[in-house]
Amino acid sequence: MIRLLLNSAVVISCFLISLEELNAEMRKILIAKELESIVFQLEALIKYGSYDVYQLCERCFSDVTAFDAGSFVEIKDSFSENFLRACEKSLENADKSTKLAFMKIADFLGMYDLASQVAGLESVLEEIKTRRIAMENELAAKRKLYLCLGAFSGIVICLVLT
Repeated sequence: MIRLLLNSAVVISCFLISLEELNAEMRKILIAKELESIVFQLEALIKYGSYDVYQLCERCFSDVTAFDAGSFVEIKDSFSENFLRACEKSLENADKSTKLAFMKIADFLGMYDLASQVAGLESVLEEIKTRRIAMENELAAKRKLYLCLGAFSGIVICLVLT
């Protein structure tokens, strides 16, 4: 009886570990969606408003829920350096290529003319969107695989131990 309970606990634990891995992938997609929204807002505010980079950060990052964006709201000087530091701190759970694409904003935001900034933001937006769609497609294809492998690995561990 105890062996059955222990075996069940092993299988369930392995399944939950794979479920947590699946949730981590879904969080990456959620962060990418939030970054898309932020880039879109930045683009709109640059086109139709007259804000400096610090006001842009304050407005665009104040309502973020997918990650802790407090570092972005607190940027007050040396924009590029502090923006990159905020990206490193706040986007640690994001997909690496999504994070690198978003970090490109520090290279041009507030430094060039309106057309160049808008073109840069559109490029970043397209890059993030393309990566998010790829992550969603990968996750859809691998969702059952993650869960089945988790349960199967638990069964294999039980067989090896008994």
